[in-house]
Amino acid sequence: MTAPSVFIVIGPAGSGKTTVAQKTARENGAAYLDKDRVCGRFVEFALKATGHDPTDRESNDYYRDNLLPLEYDTLMDVTGANLRLGLSVVIDAPFGAYFQVPDFLTRAAEKFHWPPSQTTVVRVRVPQELLRERLTRRGLERDQWKLSHWDEYWCTYGSLECAWSGVEYLDFNNETPLPADA
Repeated sequence: MTAPSVFIVIGPAGSGKTTVAQKTARENGAAYLDKDRVCGRFVEFALKATGHDPTDRESNDYYRDNLLPLEYDTLMDVTGANLRLGLSVVIDAPFGAYFQVPDFLTRAAEKFHWPPSQTTVVRVRVPQELLRERLTRRGLERDQWKLSHWDEYWCTYGSLECAWSGVEYLDFNNETPLPADA
C-alpha cells in the first residue's frame, strides 16, 4: 500500500484556495477538508454566544486565542484519522497564524498520530489588487472587515511566508478568473 499524502493549500481569503484544493482532491482521490466547512458553524455560534462579531476574525483576540487553535487542532485530528485509514488528505485553510512556527506540522503530526506521509504545501499566490477585486466581487459578509481595513489586512496577511520545515512547497500563480462562487 502506498503511503497517503497530505496537501495543504494555503493563501489569503479570495486567492482561490478552494478551487485549487478541490481540484487537487479530485486528481488525487483524497479526502477534502475545508476549515470553514468543518468548523465554521461552530465558530460562528461561539462568537455570537460570547457577544463577538461572527464576521470579524482578523482583529478579534477572543477568536485568535480560543477558537482558532481549536479549528486547526480539529483539522489536524481529522487529517490523522483519514491518514490512518490510508486516505490522502487535502486541507483548505489559510494557516497564516502558524506560518512562523517551523515545526507546526511536525508537532501536529505527532500530536494527532499521523502515519508517515508526504506533505506538500501549495501556496496560492495572487496580486494584491486582484485579491481585493475578488473579495469585493464575492460580497461575503466575512470579508467586510478585510475590505474596510484593506491596508492593515494586506500588511498582515497578504505577504505572509510559510516557514514550515519538512515539507515540499509548490507555488500556484492564480491570476486566472475564478468562478463566481470561489
